[in-house]
Parts: sequence; C-alpha cells; structure tokens
Amino acid sequence: MKHADVRTVANSQIRHIWDVADYCRRTGIHKTEEQRLIKMLGRQATSHELQMNIVRVQTRIR
Repeated sequence: MKHADVRTVANSQIRHIWDVADYCRRTGIHKTEEQRLIKMLGRQATSHELQMNIVRVQTRIR
C-alpha cells in the first residue's frame, strides 16, 4: 500500500468555476448560445464543461 500525500491529492481536484454569462461575455459568444448553455449547465460551470458544450458556427473556407 502506498502513502498518498494529502496536500497533493487535495490540490489536484481544484478547478476554476466560471459564471456562464461572464464567460460568454469575455469570449464573445452570442446571447442565444449563452442562454442555451445556462439551460444546459446552470449559472456556473467549469471552463472545460463550457468549452466542450459551445457550438460554434462553422465558417466555410474555400
């Protein structure tokens, strides 16, 4: 059995929690997309959750 250092285990789970409206305002996400994210994730979410659930409009490059 290995000894786990409590300080490293406790710090490994720390994640920044964003206010969804603030995150959308800072990153320039449209208001309708912001409302969809709030319905899906709630008022607060981690940055990873936000990044994985944002639907961006595809630009056609040719």
